[in-house]
Amino acid sequence: MANTGYKSFTLLERYYKDDGSSTGDTKPNVVTDPDYIAPFLDTTNCPPSARYYNTEQTKTVTKNSCAVGEAGTEITLTAYTNQFVSDISITDANNQAIAWLEENAQVYANNLGTCILNTPIISSSLSSDGMTINLSWIVPHDDVKITGYQLYRTLDLNGDWLPYRSINIPDLKSFSDTSLAANTTYYYKVVTRSDAGLSTPSNVTYQTTGDSSAGGPGGGGSCFVEGTLITLPDGSKKAIEELHLEQLLLSAEIETLIDTNNASELYKWSSDSLLERRITSPITKLTQKDAYKTIIVNDGLLEATPTHLQLIQRDGLWRFISLGDIQVGDNLYSINNEIIPVTSVKINLEKRRIFPLTLNPFHTYFANGILTHNYKEGEGNSNP
Repeated sequence: MANTGYKSFTLLERYYKDDGSSTGDTKPNVVTDPDYIAPFLDTTNCPPSARYYNTEQTKTVTKNSCAVGEAGTEITLTAYTNQFVSDISITDANNQAIAWLEENAQVYANNLGTCILNTPIISSSLSSDGMTINLSWIVPHDDVKITGYQLYRTLDLNGDWLPYRSINIPDLKSFSDTSLAANTTYYYKVVTRSDAGLSTPSNVTYQTTGDSSAGGPGGGGSCFVEGTLITLPDGSKKAIEELHLEQLLLSAEIETLIDTNNASELYKWSSDSLLERRITSPITKLTQKDAYKTIIVNDGLLEATPTHLQLIQRDGLWRFISLGDIQVGDNLYSINNEIIPVTSVKINLEKRRIFPLTLNPFHTYFANGILTHNYKEGEGNSNP
């Protein structure tokens, strides 16, 4: 043992007082003996050896005892200054501290750390044409076994967040939304999906689309293509390109729906039943434009731009969506009160002539025998 600088005694020996000679009697020097002699500092005869102490050392590790799909928090264990001593060097004292941290840090983190479902961080940008919103997200803990993502979209931060896109590819962390109306603000958030369930929702990101009424790539408004047959009040049909201002069209007044040209309000409406009565409404605006992207439903039953507002039934509810959001399995409503299943959806990127039209005061009409809607995308820019 290294010298401490203190002198101590193991045995006590008895001496005669008159001449100081030993009596030959000895006994152990123990604390409980009244004659006990305590150690005393004697740096001359017992010089202490050098003592070295560690500087503060830390080790941060992640709790690794969480369930599949959860991420553990990081926890830091500290070896404080002077916690370890060496008679060799400071480096040796520090090495003792480091070895202690290596041995104990993981157990410490597993005891004190917490488990969280992996929360992503989402961001967005608007394309140069103003009609595509590009979304991307990161996940802080990629070691967690994520199976996919659920993207949510809304037009009203105070309203309901509806599931928008389900992504089942763990490595796919981006999405480009092209099913957009002009001059509209869209809000998004995303959650991760794993065996542990859905994570806490990400932050909210948003973008406001531009005006898509101009012709050319990315433009064209939201409306039907040339050749679409529009139903007149007497039941006859006329190609959309043959219509004229003030012409009456067969329209439908839907119970529970406050008909409006405001897309944001229309998106909020839904109903588990569809009760309607037939009325008429005149065309108040009719133009012609070019589109460079259209959606073809059921091999041509409907063909319109992605932003065209369409009535569909999904999961038992009737609602309005952008045509670009339509899915196989949705239902359409026909002029004969029939439910028409959507069996195919295709994207056409060839140039097509489209015919934006506006009705007033009612906004519904029948295109190729399917109940649909016109609406105004922006002030002074009315399209079906």
